[in-house]
Amino acid sequence: MSRQVHLHKIVGRCIAKRRHATGMSQETVAELMQMSTEGYARYERGDTPVSLLKLNDLATIFKCGIDELVVETSIGLTAQAQHIAKLLDGVSSVDRDEIVKIVESICALSHKKHKMQ
Repeated sequence: MSRQVHLHKIVGRCIAKRRHATGMSQETVAELMQMSTEGYARYERGDTPVSLLKLNDLATIFKCGIDELVVETSIGLTAQAQHIAKLLDGVSSVDRDEIVKIVESICALSHKKHKMQ
């Protein structure tokens, strides 16, 4: 799968998550965007790229920023750290500590792997 197609799928998943969080159906969002339900569903599946104008419409409908719909596509360390911080929000401190230990172990393995190459 090409990087471009992979990005479309990630954006689609983010859009679907936001829609689920708002409790809206695909039909409702499609109607608000003045498009067919199938056309909107193609966005969520990542079959069709979402234009910046459509992302802006979706952000307005979901009452969020465009960045929240695309943050998972970023390869920038800061954006990824912010995404992880949002994922950890609401997790107990004990569980958060365990998650950090797991991430540290994975990073150590990755560093070892790259040193060997």
